[in-house]
Amino acid sequence: PLLVLPTSSGLPCITQLLLVLTVLASATLVSTEDATKAVPEAGPRGLGAHRVILRFAGASAGVGVGTDAGSDIHRHVENLKQQPGILQAQSLPRLGMAVVGLDSQEASEQLIEDLQNDAFVELAVLDTWVKAFDFGAAGLGETNALQRMLRQAGPIPSECSAHPACRLRGLTGACCPVSDGTMLSCCSASGPDLVTLKTYFGTYLSEEENGTISQASGPIRSSSIFEIWANHDSTIFLKSRSGRYIVVNDDGMLFAQDEATASSDRMKFAVHSGENGTVALAAYTGYFLAAEPQGLVVANRQEASLWEQFNFLDQANQEQRFSDDPDVKELWGMHHYAGFDIDAPEAWKIWTGEIGKGITVAVIDTGIDYNHEDLKEQMWNNPLEIPDNGVDDDDNGYIDDIHGADFANDDGDPMDDQMHGTHCAGTIAGVGNNRFGVTGVAWRGVRLMALKFLDASGAGRTSDAIRAIDYAVAQGAKIASNSWGGGGSNSALRAAIEHAEAAGMLFTAASGNEGLNNDEVPSFPANYEIPNIISVASSTWEGELSDFSCFGNHTVHVAAPGSNIYSTVPGGGFATLSGTSMATPHVSGLAALVWMYRPMLSMHQVRQVIIGSVRKLAGLEGKLITDGLINAKNALESAWAFEPPRPPVHAPRGIAFEDDDPSIGACSGTVTIIAAADESDIEYYQVYFVSGAGFQLEALGGRIPATGEEELTLEVNTSFVPPRYAKTLMAVSGRASGEMPAEPNSSAPHVDLEDYGLPLTGPKSATWSGDIDLRKGFVQGSLHVARAISEVSITSYNVYWQSSSGIRAGLIGSIAGIGFQEPQCSGVSCALFNRSRTRDGGYRYEHLNYDSSEEATITVSGPGHVTITKFETEHYYDSLTIGETRLSGNITESLPYTLTLPNGIVSIRWVSDESINGAGWQLDLYQEGAAAQLEVETIQVQGPAFEIVPAYGRNELPGAAVFVNVTDYDTKMPPSPAFAPEAIFLAAMNESSGSLSGTVDVTPAEAMVAGAAEFYSLCLVDVTGRANDICWTTPVDEGNLSMLVTFDIPETPLPEGSLQLQARVGNHNGLGDGFASLDLSADSRGGDRRLGEEHLNRQGSRVGPDGDTVMGDDAELADFIEPQRHVAEGSEQVLWSTHPSTLLARAEALHGCVRSNLFISGLDKQIGSEPAFRAALRRALTAHLPGTKASSVQLLKVADVSGIDEGVPKNEQKDLMKVEIEVQAPNGAPAIVLDRVEARFILLSSGGRASSRFTVGLAAELRASGLHLAGTSGAWNVEFGAPHQLSYKMLVASVANYDAMGEVGGRQLQGEI
Repeated sequence: PLLVLPTSSGLPCITQLLLVLTVLASATLVSTEDATKAVPEAGPRGLGAHRVILRFAGASAGVGVGTDAGSDIHRHVENLKQQPGILQAQSLPRLGMAVVGLDSQEASEQLIEDLQNDAFVELAVLDTWVKAFDFGAAGLGETNALQRMLRQAGPIPSECSAHPACRLRGLTGACCPVSDGTMLSCCSASGPDLVTLKTYFGTYLSEEENGTISQASGPIRSSSIFEIWANHDSTIFLKSRSGRYIVVNDDGMLFAQDEATASSDRMKFAVHSGENGTVALAAYTGYFLAAEPQGLVVANRQEASLWEQFNFLDQANQEQRFSDDPDVKELWGMHHYAGFDIDAPEAWKIWTGEIGKGITVAVIDTGIDYNHEDLKEQMWNNPLEIPDNGVDDDDNGYIDDIHGADFANDDGDPMDDQMHGTHCAGTIAGVGNNRFGVTGVAWRGVRLMALKFLDASGAGRTSDAIRAIDYAVAQGAKIASNSWGGGGSNSALRAAIEHAEAAGMLFTAASGNEGLNNDEVPSFPANYEIPNIISVASSTWEGELSDFSCFGNHTVHVAAPGSNIYSTVPGGGFATLSGTSMATPHVSGLAALVWMYRPMLSMHQVRQVIIGSVRKLAGLEGKLITDGLINAKNALESAWAFEPPRPPVHAPRGIAFEDDDPSIGACSGTVTIIAAADESDIEYYQVYFVSGAGFQLEALGGRIPATGEEELTLEVNTSFVPPRYAKTLMAVSGRASGEMPAEPNSSAPHVDLEDYGLPLTGPKSATWSGDIDLRKGFVQGSLHVARAISEVSITSYNVYWQSSSGIRAGLIGSIAGIGFQEPQCSGVSCALFNRSRTRDGGYRYEHLNYDSSEEATITVSGPGHVTITKFETEHYYDSLTIGETRLSGNITESLPYTLTLPNGIVSIRWVSDESINGAGWQLDLYQEGAAAQLEVETIQVQGPAFEIVPAYGRNELPGAAVFVNVTDYDTKMPPSPAFAPEAIFLAAMNESSGSLSGTVDVTPAEAMVAGAAEFYSLCLVDVTGRANDICWTTPVDEGNLSMLVTFDIPETPLPEGSLQLQARVGNHNGLGDGFASLDLSADSRGGDRRLGEEHLNRQGSRVGPDGDTVMGDDAELADFIEPQRHVAEGSEQVLWSTHPSTLLARAEALHGCVRSNLFISGLDKQIGSEPAFRAALRRALTAHLPGTKASSVQLLKVADVSGIDEGVPKNEQKDLMKVEIEVQAPNGAPAIVLDRVEARFILLSSGGRASSRFTVGLAAELRASGLHLAGTSGAWNVEFGAPHQLSYKMLVASVANYDAMGEVGGRQLQGEI
């Protein structure tokens, strides 16, 4: 959802920013119907709401896996995770990037500052926002579009050279040599459509042998099938299967006549749209055709009513194939008799995708309803993920990612909670010929990968889009369908798409719904000039550009149907939507159809086929690069024109690799390749990483020449980090004409890629519950293991027998690591915290009467919870941030206050500023999962102890093992500790000084079995655990082993030092070692001592700047989202502008630039026309934009835009100026300079500390220039809009368009350099 941007009298290539006051990092545009949808929700629990995207040195050229780059990225990201304020960081080494989640906007800005001098970090940029490109069907004014379509149809190209199929046949000249005046079939984009006209009475128009036109009932016969031919004057001909045309005489009677005897005017019918999809046909006389009840068909009605309504039933001709889906008739974009469709039935006659190897299409959107009846058979299935087992089986970071992943919520379930993505999916690949619903462009063979990064409001983060692209590349998606965009440019997203291009992925992108010229007002990602992008505009069934669609003669490639598109929606339903979002999946589906038809084509060839096979339309002329609408039939026929790659047929015979780098996550070593037995067609060998799903990823190292040697080696001496989803290495053969694919079903050999890493630590301790198998020589019970302090290097704990000679015996089982980490503190103020353990196993952190300038971060693994018992800090400035919840001020009245810790690593960050201090805080922290348990089923004894060894994969660290003795109990011994009572309760108690009496209940062991014990014993014991000879016993009730055991205690004097009641079990061999106890201290009587099982679980909150507590999601967003100013359309008064000729001359000398808008409110607008103001502003910009000089910062226009803020009464609005800025790269500067300038503009547009610093700097420059700063309405401030980075081609195109305007604001403008 979005607003349609207003046109402007300003420079056309400048985006006219709508959100004027505080804007997000990329100014997300939102619907006026539901402004609440604009508020982005907090990000995934791991990365948080505040994010920075990092691009590492070398990323622009591709990170060379197998070099130092991948390892350096991994180490850099791991180091970042330890820094204060960072919640989490995810490395994307395949893209040469990382996404860093932080706990506040301030921490984000600080990180960007800190990384400015880091030589390895090429760019650090704030995350930005994008949105979906769609409208609902209502309000588009196209209810009578069918009639307008025929009335406004332009001329059809009549040259054979304009049609790919004719060119392939070598035809030239005119396309219309046929006697009846129709085109050659290869010239017509769709050929004649065949229809049957069904009347109101359910009968069919029919041609009789004598030429009369009547009505027929029963099955449809050939005499009731007619060809439709569209004329240039928007009328149609109806031609029967006998070759005769329907004509109307002066009396209104209908006949079928040969063309030679028929008058052309009498053959014409005008089409008028009726109700419920019906049409009415008007003859040349102006009267409508009517089917009368008695069976006659006449043209004698002045108005169209019921008898004049006909349904057009499509009938496949010999060049068409239709699916049997009932709603295919609703898909005008696939097929429509007026001809402005994509000719899908003509393409389906050639190929539907039902036979072939299939192809994966990543739908990067709001998700997909993967249970939809018309989509579920087409869903991609992760081959290495076991459904619904709660385990990350393929170790890619997402649990149960069966059909894709959800990056908006950071989980493996991409279910659509909006409808946008499901609607797009149906157009791409709705199942055909299943007698249900709709049909996608590609009937069968497509595997829809659902990658959700847009939330329920249709908004999403650039960083999540980047992560989705990374996932799609790793899982082998060949096509990415992207019906989203908006805001400014972001070089991080551009770089991700460039890496997808290097991996061979086609990227279809919606041009946008603002109705603007993308040559002048860019829309990203569609405007990125990357060779894998197809930018898509939307067309109507009239063959015109949709009124909402963006266009661009230099920037938008093709059009596809996008108005009133019917497709799938969540819940098993269907709906009509409009937008370039709906046009884009037509192109994605066509790309899939072409690629499945000719799988040997490269991505660039598929792109060339689609772009080069369009049908040019008069309604699109001058608005697109191709001036055309995609055509499925032409595309399939054009695919034959390409020479397919010819890889070698002989493959290498083997490959071996063993990692010799002990560090976690990094590899090095030697790859050994056994050459092919026949190298006659081989020039080189190449080694590739292959994902667990079986798809080719990056290459490892360079090409290895085929030398004739039987064994070849690739030395990888420097550590490298494998791509995230890599599972194997595969060796392929290649030559100049092609390379063998690295696919599991090919003849290329592969070897599993295993990281040789060693654990850094081991388990803390282990205990054995005791043997419950009473047979000699067998044991059964529970092993409890206290996990390592940190499991960052541990994937499992392997449990073995240790023999009596101290030698390891058989493997008993394994306990999986869960990423557990005890609380660890980093930062200068850690030593000031008082840490202790609570009685119920938690960690208590106390920091009272704190000082100034403190900073520390506690990292801990969840799940768990934190209970705050004391909290009073300086409001707003001194804060404690737990996960994504920030606390500040005095919240004593809300205490105790509990926050839940989610799964994964969570940061607790404390910061105090340099001023006022407070009383401080205290919290109790509880973790789950610190202890693990292995249930040991009955096994034969192999030794006296268990050995628990930490492992990383298959590699163990025996030196960090722990041991636990295991006693084999039988009936000739005292009872096993496994049968010890579980708990003691004082059910009723009489107290008197120095004595004890009442009722005591003992809970039996859950493992208790018949014969395990003979009696229960209850004794008073002292502090040493020694009994005071005061005991009570009761026999075991074999018939009620699980019932409470009750002791009636008579009044008994308490001996000196008695502190506990202790319960055991025993038999004739003695008392068992295990026991349950109960303290007799005054504060512990009357209950079970088992603690820590139930804790208050309250929703998170934080205290805002106003002192109020903000609950739930708002607490997570308060630091990120600020009120947005809604700007109405309005005229602007130009105060100053540079001359168009100056712009054009400068554009021709530039390779590109970055443009942005600066809004200054509250300052006297007359200052905008002063040269001193502009000079001061340029100096301030130069000082704050990296890598710039004074000559590279230009001002294009200064305008007064006061009075256009919808949210403020006009009499209360301040003066508001808009300054359009252009920054050029200085001569000789590296390409990265413009990316850094763009990143700085994004940072300035976030309204944080950087923006404040710029405001201060600008004020200083204005004062130094002698300018009066006080405005007409008091205080003044500045705000930046989202930037747009323009390439040379976009720049020249936009300036040329602007130059044609000549004058702006009613006066000639003078240039200024």
